[in-house]
Amino acid sequence: MTDFIHEPYKTIYVRDLIKLSLDDLLSMMASLESGNAYWVDGVLFACFAMTDSEELAKKEIQGQTYLDKVIFTKYDHYTKTAKLSTNMEINVLNVQKSHLYRDLISWLKKQPIWHE
Repeated sequence: MTDFIHEPYKTIYVRDLIKLSLDDLLSMMASLESGNAYWVDGVLFACFAMTDSEELAKKEIQGQTYLDKVIFTKYDHYTKTAKLSTNMEINVLNVQKSHLYRDLISWLKKQPIWHE
């Protein structure tokens, strides 16, 4: 029988936090292949990992990872899609049940950029 072990990251380094308007965030997401935004606790966001490398892979095994940037905007209520001013719609995934993303958003709300 195979053993499964859930082992969350010990440390996540975030290189850049970017607060955008809703329209700017959705425009950026629309230009990307995945085109999905995430929602947790009144925040619409997307995370971008750093480019994979052998060194980063070693850090992953040690429980560390790096995010190149987190883009976000305040978005009070979850909706399945969010609409740009051009009427283009982007899918929104409710990841409220993810401990990792709830912790990320809780940390984000304590950063100075949140109040700008």
